[in-house]
Amino acid sequence: MSWSLLLGSAVFSSAWFLLPGGASSRRVVCTDSTSPRRSVSAAGAPVILSLLVGACALLAGWLIREAGAVLFVLVPAGVICVLVIRRLVGAWRQRQHRRRRQIEVIQLCDALAAEMRGGLPTREALERSCAGWPDLSSVVSADRVGGDVADAMRVAAAQPGAEGMRAVAAGWEVAANSGAALADVLDRIATGLRSDDEARAEVTAALGPPRATAKMLAVLPAFGLAMGMSMGAAPLDFLLHSQAGWLCLAAGVTLATLGLLWVERLAQSAEI
Repeated sequence: MSWSLLLGSAVFSSAWFLLPGGASSRRVVCTDSTSPRRSVSAAGAPVILSLLVGACALLAGWLIREAGAVLFVLVPAGVICVLVIRRLVGAWRQRQHRRRRQIEVIQLCDALAAEMRGGLPTREALERSCAGWPDLSSVVSADRVGGDVADAMRVAAAQPGAEGMRAVAAGWEVAANSGAALADVLDRIATGLRSDDEARAEVTAALGPPRATAKMLAVLPAFGLAMGMSMGAAPLDFLLHSQAGWLCLAAGVTLATLGLLWVERLAQSAEI
């Protein structure tokens, strides 16, 4: 294995693992409407991404070997690509985690209302409903010691995706102060949260095509290079062995990066 291949692998691997959370797997709480809460490992996605980064590293090593003098152009361009991919993957993971939390809040309302209608005391119903959600341990503890459960719920609502807990806290206070049936209040809250979730799902579905188009346009030049090489042309010779090619390569990477980030920023601003 040549030194250039090793150098390319080292550069891309360093850019990947030195970023926050690059080498660690996360554990997330996943729920759906038909199964109980369960903790699943999110290690599958990092494995796939690591394989992709490894392939990019091999390609980078070959390009560095071919480029020689243009190392200072290719390495920054490659690192920028890795950083952008990491940013996009991180944003996707955050959206998925937020989505799970939003569903969990709705399921918490449904479970708590069902337990109370089943005749369980409020404290026991709360403990059983929050059993699969470690982030709500402070809520259960507050109820055990006679503390302010609503305030503990508001603290839990500060987590991304758990904003619906503010409505649950308000409903808890209303039921405690007015004597209203807490199960009925929770049912109304769950209905409202479910309606909001459906609206968010529609917005996310509408933003899917623009995001996919931006990613497709970003990788389209690579297919153009492959097509040119298959037809007997030498696009890499132009890109790697001429000043005009260096400028085109730098401009292409910059514009593709800015386009991806711009579309992602617009999509995030449109999400609710």
